[in-house]
Formats: sequence, structure tokens, C-alpha cells
Amino acid sequence: MQIIYYRKNNPTEREKEILDRAAHKKHLFKKTILWDILLFILLGLLGPLLHYAAPSLVTFPILKGFLPINESIWEHLKLLFYPAAGVAIMRRLSLGKLQHGILTTFAEAILIAITVMVSGFYTYSGILGTHHFLIDIVLFYLCSLILTIYVNKRASRQKKSSLPGLLVLLLLTGCFLFFSYNLPDIGLFHDLSQLSQ
Repeated sequence: MQIIYYRKNNPTEREKEILDRAAHKKHLFKKTILWDILLFILLGLLGPLLHYAAPSLVTFPILKGFLPINESIWEHLKLLFYPAAGVAIMRRLSLGKLQHGILTTFAEAILIAITVMVSGFYTYSGILGTHHFLIDIVLFYLCSLILTIYVNKRASRQKKSSLPGLLVLLLLTGCFLFFSYNLPDIGLFHDLSQLSQ
């Protein structure tokens, strides 16, 4: 471990570099911690709000691609995806150079959270033989927490470009839009409210 003694006058180039890096990390932390809190609050509030507002709002055909149209696990992924993607875009636009690769970080976090949600749902419902509303809620908040923590941990070590993340977010948006109007007949898209609990 290297110990540096700071002098009041004329710090060396190495000392300046270390101080600049530490100041940048502190600045970045202050700038992004509020975004991380906002992300978790939005997921926690918008997810349930969109879920309960969806039945009355999906009467407008254009909104079907953005709101859950039934109780399938696929449709519930929208509740996680759209708020997170919205925060990612707002964060990239507002923080600019500080967050070059934030869309890629968010895309990674969203893919992880979606994977955990789908695998967690099928694991617990397979073990129990049914699904339960309360477990679904806990799973949703667990995935929201995983997404937020991943973004927080990667914010200072993110990729240099947001382009791969933007492409993933656009691809996922396209999938949600397409499958909202063209539901395949597979389990991921089946309406769970039609199944006995």
C-alpha cells in the first residue's frame, strides 16, 4: 500500500493525479447517488401504479405496448423495463460526459433483473405448483433492488460507449411492442389470472 504525504506547496504530478481521481470519484458519487435513489423509488412506485392503472388505460391501443395487457410474466417485465429505461435516458441526457456508458450499464442491469424475475418466477411456481401474488411482489422489488445496486456499483466503472446499451434498449422496446400485439402461444405469455391458484 502506497502512503502519500501531501505537501502544501507543489504536489508532484502523481499526487495531483491521485487527488484528481479521488475528487472525480467523489463528484460522480454525489451526482449519481440521487439518480440511484430516484431509480429505485420510480421502480417501486411506477411498477404497481402502472399495474393497477393498466386495465383502464389499455383501452387505448397505442398504450398496449407500454402497459401490461394481461397477468403474464412477460407483461410484468414491462413494469421493470420502462421505468428503468426512462431513468437511463434521463440520466444520460442530464449528466452528459460524466456518464458516457450509462445506457450500456442500464441495459446490462435490466437484462440481469429480467433474467432473475423470469427464472425466479418459474423456480418458485414450479416448486410450489402455483404462483402467489405476494411472492410476485417480493420478486418484483428484489429485481428492482438488484437493478439499482448493479447500476450503482458499475457507475464509476462503466463502458466507454452507450451505443451497445442503446441498441439493447431499442431491441427490448421493439420486442415489448411487437409481442403486445402478437402474443405467442407459449407459457411466458400466458395470462396467469386464467390459471387456478
